[in-house]
Amino acid sequence: MVVALQKERVTGEGAYTRPPEIEAALEILTGLPISDLIERARIADRAHPLYIPSECLLHVFRKAGRQETLSTEVEQLFLILRRRVLRALPPVERYTAGDQRPSESASAAEVRDAVLFRFQQLLCQDRLGYEANLDFFEIRFDQAVARLRLTARKQGKRREDRSAPLFADEKSDEPSHEVEAALARLQQDPVEKLNAEDYRRRLLAAIDTLPDQERRVINLLLKDIPIDSKDPNATTIVGILNCSEKTVRNRRDRAYNMLRPFLGLPVSND
Repeated sequence: MVVALQKERVTGEGAYTRPPEIEAALEILTGLPISDLIERARIADRAHPLYIPSECLLHVFRKAGRQETLSTEVEQLFLILRRRVLRALPPVERYTAGDQRPSESASAAEVRDAVLFRFQQLLCQDRLGYEANLDFFEIRFDQAVARLRLTARKQGKRREDRSAPLFADEKSDEPSHEVEAALARLQQDPVEKLNAEDYRRRLLAAIDTLPDQERRVINLLLKDIPIDSKDPNATTIVGILNCSEKTVRNRRDRAYNMLRPFLGLPVSND
C-alpha cells in the first residue's frame, strides 16, 4: 500500500491527496525490481507507455532515500530527478547576433541554480525527517517546480556571501588550503574525519551528486586553486569559469550546504 501524504491543506480540508492516476501508477511500481524501475525512469518521452511520471519517481526516491546509506541505484534516481527538474524549467540558452553557438542567459541561469538548490535542499531535509513541502511535488511536479521558479525570480538578487574571503596568505610560501578550512566549518573535528577512509569516500561520493556548476567549484578547490588572486597571472577559479568572484563563492556555499546531509550534518538555513 502506498503511504499517504502528510501535508495539510491551508483550507482545512485535510491532507493532500495524489491524483488517482498517480496512485494507480505507484501501486504498479512498488512491485518492480529497482533495476527495472531505473530503466523505466530513464525514459524521457511522456507518451511512452512505460514512462514514469515525475510525481511517482519522486515518491520512490523519497522512500528509498531515507535509508542510512545511499545505494548506487538511489543515486541514479537522484540524477534522473535533477534532469526532470531541469526539463520543467525554461531553457537558459540564448543566441546573440553573429554567434553560431548559444550563450547562457545570466538571469535565467541564476533562477535555474536557485530552483535546483531549493529542490535538492528539500530532498536532503526529507532524508533527515519527513519534509511535507515535497508533498505537492507528488501531486503536480511541474507546477511545484514552476512555483520554485517564481519564488526565485521574486527574490531577485542572490544570497549575500556571509563567509569571510578565503585567500592564500601572501606572507607565507604555503599553498592555499580552502577545502580544509571550509570543511572545518562543517564539522567539529575535521582532521580526524578527513583521515577516516570511510568519511573521505562518502565525501567524494556526495560531491559527485552536486549540480555541475557547484561540483566544478568544489573540484577546483580540491586542486588547491584559489577563488581569486591579486596576481593577474595566477590561475584562479574566477578565471577558469569566467564568472565573478561572488558567483563562485555563492556556488561554493551552496555546495557546502548540499554536502552537509550526506555527511550527517544539519542543513544550514542561512
